[in-house]
Amino acid sequence: MFKTYFSIIFCIMFNVFSQNTKMNNIVNTGVNMTVAILAVDSLVQAGDTIVALYKLDDVSSDPSSPFVKPNDFGIGGLTIWEGERLAIAIWGDDSYSDQKDGFLTNEFISWAIIRDEQYIPVQMIYKMGKNVWEPNGISIIDSLKFGY
Repeated sequence: MFKTYFSIIFCIMFNVFSQNTKMNNIVNTGVNMTVAILAVDSLVQAGDTIVALYKLDDVSSDPSSPFVKPNDFGIGGLTIWEGERLAIAIWGDDSYSDQKDGFLTNEFISWAIIRDEQYIPVQMIYKMGKNVWEPNGISIIDSLKFGY
């Protein structure tokens, strides 16, 4: 009897506290880029999710923003800000699949904070590297600031 109640409560708790399904769609595609983040704006709160967004369709088509058309973008990497320096793996596209499931070489990286299931734009100030995805690349972000 106890096992039955425990199982039911566990299932309910699992569904109540599960994360946004879009964040669960990140795919290990076999090739990534590592980005270190050294510091963030004081407006970033512990527990905020920092995400790297890629365009889901052809990057040369209609230019759009994840803050205007969030469904046009996928999450290529994410990390939770805990108040300390960190690194994030940003996944590239899997060339063996038919769908675009990561970044293409030299594709622009759109950065955001997810808070209350909303994208908040952030600006990255690079110490080393630039704001485009490179296979097996390494970049260092000196600071992250709210806004464009």
